[in-house]
Amino acid sequence: MDLNDNQHNSVNDGSGLADDRSRPELSMPSERIHQRHLLAQDTAQSQPRHRRHRKKGSNDTANHHDPVAHTELRQAAATNNQQQSVTDGQSSHQDKLAAAALSSAELPQNELPSELPGSKHSQNHQRPRKQTAADTTNWRLRKQPNEPGTSQAPGSAMQAVSLPKPLHATQSPVPRKVFAEHYPPKKVTALMNAGLLVRGVMRINPKNPTDAYVSLDETPSPLAQRKNPELQSYVVGNSSDIYICGKDSRNRAINSDVVAVKLLTRKAGHQLYKANRMGYDKRMDKITAQRRARLDRMADNVKNVNAEAASDDAPEPQTSNDSGAHMPDLFGVVVAIITPNADRVFVGTLSNRLPAHRDSRASDNIPLGMLQFKPLDPAVPLMLVPKDSVPEIPHHKDVCAVRMESWPETSKYPMATYLKCLGQRGSVEIETELILEENGVSTEPFPPTVLCCLPKTPWKIPATELKSRTDLRTACIFTIDPPTARDLDDAVSCQQLPNGNVLIGVHIADVSFFVRPRTALDSMAQQRATTTYMVQRAYPMLPAVLCEDLCSLNPGVDRLAFSVMWEIEPESATVCSTWFGRTIISSACKLSYDDAQHVIDGGHLAESLACFEHTGVRVAPASQQRRTDIEASVLWFFHLSKIMRKRRFDDGALSLHSVRLSFDLDDSGQPIGCRTYDIKDSNRLIEEFMLLANMSVAARIEACFPDAALLRRHSPPLERRLDEVCRQLSHSGINIDTQSAGAISRSIQDITDPAIRYTVEEMLISPMQRAAYFSTHAVADRDDYRHYALNAPLYTHFTSPIRRYADVVVHRTLEASLAIYGNHVSADHPLLPPYFSPYFPQTAAAGSLTTSVNDARAVLIPKPEAIAGIAHQCNLRKDAAKKAQEASSTLFLVNYLTAAALRMDTPGVITQAIITKVKENGISFVTPMFGIDGIIYMDRMADRKGQVVSTDGRKWKLNMWSVKPASVTLVWKAVPQPSATPDASDPEHQLANMLSALVIDDTKHSVVELGCNDTAETITQTLRIFDKISVCIIPETSPPSVTVKLAMPYINN
Repeated sequence: MDLNDNQHNSVNDGSGLADDRSRPELSMPSERIHQRHLLAQDTAQSQPRHRRHRKKGSNDTANHHDPVAHTELRQAAATNNQQQSVTDGQSSHQDKLAAAALSSAELPQNELPSELPGSKHSQNHQRPRKQTAADTTNWRLRKQPNEPGTSQAPGSAMQAVSLPKPLHATQSPVPRKVFAEHYPPKKVTALMNAGLLVRGVMRINPKNPTDAYVSLDETPSPLAQRKNPELQSYVVGNSSDIYICGKDSRNRAINSDVVAVKLLTRKAGHQLYKANRMGYDKRMDKITAQRRARLDRMADNVKNVNAEAASDDAPEPQTSNDSGAHMPDLFGVVVAIITPNADRVFVGTLSNRLPAHRDSRASDNIPLGMLQFKPLDPAVPLMLVPKDSVPEIPHHKDVCAVRMESWPETSKYPMATYLKCLGQRGSVEIETELILEENGVSTEPFPPTVLCCLPKTPWKIPATELKSRTDLRTACIFTIDPPTARDLDDAVSCQQLPNGNVLIGVHIADVSFFVRPRTALDSMAQQRATTTYMVQRAYPMLPAVLCEDLCSLNPGVDRLAFSVMWEIEPESATVCSTWFGRTIISSACKLSYDDAQHVIDGGHLAESLACFEHTGVRVAPASQQRRTDIEASVLWFFHLSKIMRKRRFDDGALSLHSVRLSFDLDDSGQPIGCRTYDIKDSNRLIEEFMLLANMSVAARIEACFPDAALLRRHSPPLERRLDEVCRQLSHSGINIDTQSAGAISRSIQDITDPAIRYTVEEMLISPMQRAAYFSTHAVADRDDYRHYALNAPLYTHFTSPIRRYADVVVHRTLEASLAIYGNHVSADHPLLPPYFSPYFPQTAAAGSLTTSVNDARAVLIPKPEAIAGIAHQCNLRKDAAKKAQEASSTLFLVNYLTAAALRMDTPGVITQAIITKVKENGISFVTPMFGIDGIIYMDRMADRKGQVVSTDGRKWKLNMWSVKPASVTLVWKAVPQPSATPDASDPEHQLANMLSALVIDDTKHSVVELGCNDTAETITQTLRIFDKISVCIIPETSPPSVTVKLAMPYINN
């Protein structure tokens, strides 16, 4: 994106406050402000000044911390300035900086220049005003280089006013501001309306917390695009994020805060970027140069050993300061936090030592009686915890939980409240609690205010609902879920019609009937936003009485549902018409995916499977005909789903699957089995109809409420990362067409080798962005609603309201659309079939949540801004739940591998890995069995002991290597272990002396005997992308992680 320098004028910003860009010091980083204060002090002492006479009667010995005396001194200096003009000549540039520093110290730091703060190249830079006596007086009151009574040099500025008395022990200095003040809300609103500010979500780079980014959550207004031409082509979710360089520019914002940002011009941004990244870039350039020199030496040595291993065509590395290095397109600074991240509980360690890297800005602002809290997340700042709030100071290795509280602009670190000590890391219980706290998963019982909103049990369907809803209890409806599922929120039905078509129904638990708007239960559900599934248990969004009983579509009981039904032509699986409505259903049975798969494979339902049938009066055990109907329905679903799935991928859908692990636990909750989760035809069967329901509902609510619909979009992949992956693949002869999602899918399907196809999918997951909820009012272009992977113009979540709050909001929106429009839309819509099937229920479609058509929208649909807030909260909680689930899977994998290694008396587990990338100093890999990916570094194998695991009894030493664009040549020296008195403490010796090692392949668990070999030789090995290697996975329990080492020689599993 080509960005032009932003042309701003120093005019009123519309908020009543002038845009004071003429003062370059006003918003500069705090370190530079401090430096310029020192510069002002040196200048004042070294430059001659005309003596400024004190006003007669002024109190020379007044304490400047006395407000009255302070005011009198300022007034005296100002009066004297009016009586006597300054006769100094043209001030030097240092004097101007000093004057700017002095004036900026008095004024609130709430204005930002349009260029780099303090830059003399600013387009709007104006000559600083002349220094006045009032400025000098104020500066003298703050800066006291000498004690009172000390003689001053003739002409010194300090002679103008007598110095105040020293501070008493009970008085504290005025705190110096470390950060700029945040704009007040009214000013933020005014500046955003004027197009001078934009809003977005903060994201901090955990690998380098100095770097942060802001993703805009709404399309910039036309006024903002005129004020900032670089935003004219901005697409929400599909454009470069705004780069926030440095902690000062971030201005106390943390991850997931919704912030107000002022954009900098590209020139100013580049200057700020270079200033903040100079030290980091120098270090990286030095490391790169050293590595380059070493690699060149290695390449020369390899040429002598193997002529084919020449590395003349190896790509030259780019240093971080190369002109070709990636430079951000948009730069900005945070001026306000609009909506703080509600999850402000963090885990880490407490210490009674102050940070070792304190600087002059913060040293005076760290009070005594505080403990330092160091979060485990490197993107979270250090915090200060009052010592007296901690009942007992924990061990330095204990992990604690704190809640971030205030963060004033006068403090480098935020304040925090101590919550609890979790203990030392290592056990499954403590690690699980740590994961839950770190990701903000609520484990507290639901409070009484929430429980009061629940219906009394035993509960039965009210008579009003029986009258107003469509009764489908006698229909053949059933659920298909995992065998351990307890929150059954979706059921399906299939009925053959007289015209040869089929009537397909998807019936979703009517959670919105119980979770009413503007109640404590609704607020709690919105706060949690999703159910979090850990390996050993789930942490629900709703109380158990709802998610496991009253809302769960359990077999043999009457339940309220929200249904979508289609008349479908069976040969082409084309939807002829769609019906929406609130219903009452009675599920016939609960099928597992294995049960449905058994029917698909030609079997029958097990006799032990409990099935029921509603006779219209009561529920009875299912007849044999009902069981036959269920089996026939499963086969109909399978037939239609295959056609729908093929058409969906032919039309351009993309599906990338990563490894998902499933664990078997014993009675104590410890893992005793680990396997990959297989996707069967029965899984895809349900998936197709859930996708169809979500798309149908999305089209309906967007047609009815185009400015207030909660939808879900998926942006295209990150172009730069995708190009990098495709370049790597092209070196191996695999070309990926990236023109569209469908083109990528077709390129993957052309790969015949399953292992290579799996590896390519894993490599392509990295550039993909996550799908996100959004409010339709926040995205201006309707084309940007599209879901990239599904290749769907409109998509939302409707099918899982028990575990997702977004679905509850969508249910309410659909209810409002039915109350206002019925099953028709007032205007034609290209995505809604015009034909209305006569086979649909003829009862009213709307339920009883609204008292009239007029209040349907007011009761059920929040304001567009509120929907945007709901979307933001749902995105945060969904990402946090996914992160917690992945961390839980890693925890149990580590415990499983640890137990497996102990059983076999081996330090690790050897398994197969596939190379995904060849770098200058490392090999990237992925293990199909466990889904573990990482990098094996060549220099570590060459320099350090114990970095290569031997599988044949020899000691493997990497002597040299050479890298080509898609391959690496390794030169090994395999030395047999000495037979006489070896060092028993050597880890390599311990492993090599074992005649067997635990080897896990990708099909089953087995123990393979590895024989020892006494031959010594030099081996040259060339590895390429998609080659298979053996790795040893060594589990580490505190913290839960794995170390992966190369195992030599390769074992063909």
